[in-house]
Amino acid sequence: MKPTTNPPDADTASLVPEPSIASLLSEQESLAFLLADSLRLTRRIAAPYFEQHQLTLAQVRALLGVYRWQGIRQVDLADFMEIQPISLARLLDQLAASGLIERRPDPKDRRAFQLYLTPAAAPVIRLINTATREFQQRALAGFSPAQVEALFVGMNQLRDNLTALNRAASKTSVDSNEVSNHE
Repeated sequence: MKPTTNPPDADTASLVPEPSIASLLSEQESLAFLLADSLRLTRRIAAPYFEQHQLTLAQVRALLGVYRWQGIRQVDLADFMEIQPISLARLLDQLAASGLIERRPDPKDRRAFQLYLTPAAAPVIRLINTATREFQQRALAGFSPAQVEALFVGMNQLRDNLTALNRAASKTSVDSNEVSNHE
């Protein structure tokens, strides 16, 4: 199907025909759609559960990041969470005020802080762990043990593949920036 109007100076022979709607991947076959929709549904289910315990999903993610990487720098946690450092700072202020985390000066960089859980965070981490296990069990209902294993093997391989693609894209971006900086 050709566009009804052509931009001025457009070479109509070089216009790529629009893909047919029928040729698009269905929602059931689109990896990006399935991952995004599963994440959306997970957040919708999890948010009210954690809100009953006076936690937001962002706070849960921050606590889990600090739990997994005790001593992580704030800037690195912000990068992992894909939020701006200033947004994370406000979130960490709330968690620190609740007595769940503490900031300690980074011995390698006096401008930076490292993050640690406090003993008061232990019951909250247990609550998150219990909720996660219960949710996972319900979400995987109807899967055989072999299907569950295959799903996790596949998802871990997918994450590894995407990590490699991201690194390659980052390296290409850095390399092209270096070339343009030297011109």
